[in-house]
Formats: sequence, structure tokens, C-alpha cells
Amino acid sequence: MASSNNKPRRWSPLTCLGTTNLSPSGLIQLESDAGEVETQCRTNCELRYEGSGPLPKPVDNSSGFTDFWTAIDVNLSCHVTTHRIVLVDEKESIAGSIPYPLVHTAEGKGGPSFRSPKASYKIELNTLAWGELLIVFRGGERHPYSQSGKDRDAALTAIHRAQKRKAWEDRERQAAKEAARPSQTITARKVGVDAIMTKNKLLLKENANLAETAFGGNNKTTKHVSKKKGNQEDIDAFMREATPLLKVIQKYTSTIERERRAAASSNNDAAKQHNDTEKLVAMLENMGMTSALSEKQSGSMYHKQLARQIVDFLRHNDKLTKAGGMMTLTDVYCLFNRARGTNMISPDDLLKALDLMKDLGLGMSRRSFQSSGVLVIQDDAFDDEVMAKKLADLASSSMKQKAEPIDDIGGITVIDVSRTLKIPALLANEQLQSAEQMGWLCRDSTIEGMRYFPNLFQAATSC
Repeated sequence: MASSNNKPRRWSPLTCLGTTNLSPSGLIQLESDAGEVETQCRTNCELRYEGSGPLPKPVDNSSGFTDFWTAIDVNLSCHVTTHRIVLVDEKESIAGSIPYPLVHTAEGKGGPSFRSPKASYKIELNTLAWGELLIVFRGGERHPYSQSGKDRDAALTAIHRAQKRKAWEDRERQAAKEAARPSQTITARKVGVDAIMTKNKLLLKENANLAETAFGGNNKTTKHVSKKKGNQEDIDAFMREATPLLKVIQKYTSTIERERRAAASSNNDAAKQHNDTEKLVAMLENMGMTSALSEKQSGSMYHKQLARQIVDFLRHNDKLTKAGGMMTLTDVYCLFNRARGTNMISPDDLLKALDLMKDLGLGMSRRSFQSSGVLVIQDDAFDDEVMAKKLADLASSSMKQKAEPIDDIGGITVIDVSRTLKIPALLANEQLQSAEQMGWLCRDSTIEGMRYFPNLFQAATSC
């Protein structure tokens, strides 16, 4: 992926890797349809190529590189997923990936020794496309030597776990299994309504036979199915695939019950509960049931990643734009946690992530209204000046659309702004007061309520 500007890309190991797309906020784009899940994330890493000579430039974009070869990429973040290893240069907005099918071996190297007590911790990757690559860990943003060893071990464990599971083959196995089902092969020869009816009948029959045999059906059904080895193989495969899910459900149930009993008693073992919760989250991630990273897996990058996730979430389907460019922290907290599902964040994590948005240049930032103290997330494109002009135009149009001067005095209220901009009444009131303080509106307080009108003096000045 090319950098955000039009400068030539540097010729280095990172830019020679497989192309990886980034979201507008800088997060890697996971292959959700293939069930890809991010399991580890570490910062302050290096990518080295120690072979003889430079790596060849990618053929599709060989003209976009510089002429100078750099054998080391520094200040990278290393992301381990179930399908690949992704290295990201956040400053240049470029990323490259190493798919697991191209990794022959992954071994831990380096660490302290008698001659080198402060030797760096590394992961040596023997790849089929780029030869030997080294990922060096520098201990995150704080650079502690002890942390670099923990980061290396955590990343290496996640890589070995992903290589053992081979999640990238799940889609192919599922597609082959679905294609081999009788409901697919028979209905392939039919078209129209006949094909739909036949397929539904076969699906119902297959599911009924599978359930009856697996959970103890009548003798007639059992004898009939026992004569067909194909159905029995499907049943065995079904039970094998259901076993991990049943274990997860049983583990989840027992953990919840244990936590309830511990909460009822005074002598609870908090450390044991935390360990069980971590095991449960790891089991869910291994099965691809969650893609949200925990603080333990993200390390020092947790709140930065969280800030980018929140921005992408609010940018998706223009959630923030449709809400008038501003949302209260309560609304964002509820909507974002509902989207994350099993791995919810705390209010403190949300506040820390919002504090980083401005420094990261994500186009959103936290704002506090002085009059009421309400905290909101605001799109940088929807500043006070833009919103004040919009409210002034809305107030002017209300004056033009009035039918009878006696019956309708015009002006806008908090409810009018709330309905028009589709924002809460609390935010509508804050926006109106801000526009009034800036001189774009003036208000009229009566026994019927408060109405805001365009400031004619401001309009005359602007003219």
C-alpha cells in the first residue's frame, strides 16, 4: 500500500512484502469473509533482511520505489492474525503482510547470553518468498528490555497457534463440504421454483436425519441411516466440529457460575477468576468468534488501537455525520460496546482513547461544553463556526416559511434543531447557545418557551 502522499516508496523489506490495505484511521483491513481475527499486537519492532543483496522490487509497482535499498525497517507495529503477520509503519501509512502458507518455520532467537547480556529478542522467519526475515522487538514505547522478551514470546506463541490451526483453510473446507451435500448436487440440475422447493425438502430431510441419529432417534430411522455410510460420516464430522463449541459453552457457563458464587462470598480468588476469563477469551478468539483485541494482547498500543477502532466505527455508514457531526460519550460508549459484543471496554479506556485522537490526527476529537460540562466526540470538520452558520440558515428559513405572521412568529427551538439535525435535545441546546455566543443567533424568552432567531446585525456585517 502506498503512503498517503505521492512520494516514492522506500525500497525496504517492508515495502517488498505482500500488499496490505489500511483503513482511513490506520488499522489493518482484516479479511472478515475468510474469518480472519487479530490475536496479538506489539509496537516498536524492526524488520530486517540479512540476505545477500536487496530484495526484488514488486513487479506491479517497480517504478514507484526509490533507487536506494534499506535493509532495516524501524518503528513498526507487529500484528499477528489467524491468517498472516502484518507489519505497519504508522508514520508513513504503509503496511506489508507475510501469509502463513509462505512461512516455513518461525523460531525465537536472541536474548541474553554470557557474551551479550542485552542481546535483542527476535523471531526468525524462514519464508518461501523472501528468504530469512527477522522481526526484532524493542520493548514497546517505553523500551524496557524485559518487556521486549515478553513481546517476542507472546507474538511467537500466537504465530505457532495460528500455524497449527490453519484457519485460512476453513473456507475451502466448508465450501467443499457444502458442494458435496445432496441438496446441492441434485438441485444443480433444476431451475426456478422447482429447484427451490426440491432444495428445501432435501435440506429438511438431511437436518432431520442428522438430528435424529446424533441425539437418539427411533430405531427405524437409525437402521435406515446406518446403511448409508455417507450420512454417518456427516454425523461424525458434525459431532467433531461441535465438540469445541460445546466445550466453549460449558467453560463459559461454569465460569459465570463460579463468578456468581465468588461474588456472593467474601473470600473470592480474584487472580483465579482473571485467569479463567483470559482462557475463555483466548478460546473464543481461537474459534474466530471475536476480533476485538484485549489490553493484554495489544500491550502499549491498546489505547491507540482503540482510538482508531472508534474512529472507523463512527465513520462506517457515516454514523457521526448523520448525528450532526457530534455524539455524546454515553451514546458512543453504548453503541461501540454493543458492536464489540463479548470484549467490552471500560469508560476509563474510552476516555484515554479519546485523548489520543487529536495527536494521532484521526479527524475526531473530544470536546467539553463549558456551560453544562457535557462531553462529546466531535468531527473536526463540524466546528462551531460551521454549525453556527447551519443553525443561522435554519432560523432564516423558518422566518421565510411562515404562513401567517400572527399565527406563526417563526424562529427555531431546541426541539426543531433536534428533529432537523437528528441529535439529542441536550446537544441541540448546546449548539444553539454556542451559536448565540458567536453572534449568529439571538433568542426570545417568553412564557411559551425559548426561540432563536437570526441575528440581523451579524447578517448585515457579513454582507
